[in-house]
Amino acid sequence: MRLAHWLLALSVGVLIATGWLVKLAPGVANAASDYHRLAGIGLILGLLLRVWLLLTGKGPAHWKALVPQRDDLQKMGQTLVFYATMGKSPQPKWYAHNPLWAPVYLFVLLVLVVQTLTGLLMEAYPVMGTFYLPSVHDFWAPFILVFAVLHIFTVALHDAKGTASDVSAMLNGHRIFVVEETDPLQAPGEHTVSLDQLKKPRKTL
Repeated sequence: MRLAHWLLALSVGVLIATGWLVKLAPGVANAASDYHRLAGIGLILGLLLRVWLLLTGKGPAHWKALVPQRDDLQKMGQTLVFYATMGKSPQPKWYAHNPLWAPVYLFVLLVLVVQTLTGLLMEAYPVMGTFYLPSVHDFWAPFILVFAVLHIFTVALHDAKGTASDVSAMLNGHRIFVVEETDPLQAPGEHTVSLDQLKKPRKTL
């Protein structure tokens, strides 16, 4: 997961920078175009790995982990409030994927697939059906840039204001979770036993 994440992150960063230079800086357009193609290879490798994990991975790697569940709706609202207050309100707890961003991640992966296909095909086949591929490629590029900026900002906000160490998780794979007592009325060191357990006959040796 981390390998796929960093392949996508680094290649997208280079692609955004070099794509901008190709269009707006004619003096370095040829060199920027070469680096753009190299970064495209990194993007393809990252996408292949991530799509493979979406289909065959378990837990957070699987595509089902990116589809919102009924319990996530309240957490989505709480996360929006957390952003609106710049981290002053408490953020909801979750495992692996932020419930608000999870479906966005899935959509971004789809956009990256579209960008990859249009980038590979637009020189040889600029028009496919009713779509002019260079226009499609240019249309989604700003969306990816905005997503990248917001993603970095919100991850830093979570790491600074929260308790789950999101940045550390992406760097070294380790994350901190705060465990709270499920029953606040239960005294420390006190254990509870259900009635069903009391009714079970004791085993004798």
